[in-house]
This record gives sequence, C-alpha cells and structure tokens, in this order.
Amino acid sequence: MANEERYLPLWMTEKQVIKETKEFVQFEGQIKQCIYPNMLASYAEEILTKIESSEMSEIVYGFDMEWPVSFNGKSKKTALIQICTDHYTCYLFHVYHIINLPSIFVQLINHPKVRWSGVFIKNDFSKLARDFDIDVTGALNGIIDLGTYTNNVLDFDLSTRWSMANLVRHLLKKDINKDSNVRISSWENIDLDQNQCMYAATDAFVSLILYEHLRRFDKENELQIN
Repeated sequence: MANEERYLPLWMTEKQVIKETKEFVQFEGQIKQCIYPNMLASYAEEILTKIESSEMSEIVYGFDMEWPVSFNGKSKKTALIQICTDHYTCYLFHVYHIINLPSIFVQLINHPKVRWSGVFIKNDFSKLARDFDIDVTGALNGIIDLGTYTNNVLDFDLSTRWSMANLVRHLLKKDINKDSNVRISSWENIDLDQNQCMYAATDAFVSLILYEHLRRFDKENELQIN
C-alpha cells in the first residue's frame, strides 16, 4: 500500500512557495468532540442557541472537514466535521459511522445568519451533501472562500490559488502543522489521538482567524476610500 499512488486533491500537493517561519499557530481552547448522533444534535442545538441569541445579523464560523485518503482514486466518506465558533471553542463531529445526520445539524449548516470561512470548503460542503444526501444550499450561499477573499482584499491576481499553509505564512507570518503522518492518517477511526484532534481543531480555528485578519484589512481599506 505504501508504494501505491495516493489520490490527493491539487491543493494538498501544491508546492510551498513561501518561506517557512517555524512559529506554529495552534488552537488552545476547548475541543468538544462527539461520535454519536444524539450528541451531535445536542451540540448543534447548542450552537444554534448562540446564533439565535446573538444580535449580529451575520456570524462567521471556521469550517473544515477530514476524510480517509483513498488509494484508488475514489473519495471515501466524510469522517470529521470541524466547526470553530470562536477563539475558545471548537467542535469535532465524527460522522463516519453515522448513517443520517440529525436534521438540526442540517438546519445549522444552512442557517441564513451563518457564514462559513475556510479554504476550498465549497468542495467540502458538496461532498457532505453527496455523502449524506442532504441539502446544503444555504451553506453554499454562505461560504467565505479565504483564497478568493485574500485576492480581493489585497488586490492580488484573482487566479492566484492559496493553500491554508501559504495563507498562514503570508498573512499571519506563522506556520501551521501539515504533518503528512497526521493529514492522511486514519480519520475513520473514532478514537482520534491527540495529534489528530489538535490538527483538526487548528484547521478550523485558523479558518476563523484568517477571516478576522482579512476583515480588519478590508475595513481599513474602506476607511481609506471614504
């Protein structure tokens, strides 16, 4: 198996063009993890309560997903859904062995007040729809693609493609752990080790703080124009 060609998306194999800093960004808040549908529903309700009680018209959450790497060119089922609601809380929903996602979770990802921030996550939501036969129209309409947002805010060529690692280096002047031993590990196993949990939570956390960083730039640009 080690000699077989691994099927990875382009962004996972893209060359790193920005010099590494070796100062790593890492999530340091609370990780809330679940493997059962009833707990997933409970956590979804918890997040929805926060949304509904907020006076903000728009709420941005960091989003990412993990699934086992395929060696035959066919994508395996979604294993883990990561949602970072703030700098202190990240949810890890292990869904590989769940047949039907709770309706309240589908309601959450399609909520009209929520914007989902991440790198190429349109593909993630589309995969989630295929894997679980759910409607993700609301989620797709609420996506903030960080690569596109970076190009718009910093006036880069709109065709420039960014990996999460390069966005972290360029915008935060730090690194993010993309250890291949963790990245392509066995995400289908419900007993995720500490390295997997931290890797997954950090990806969602970074998806949130990159947006916040870019939003500050965007507001500064707006003030200069006005």
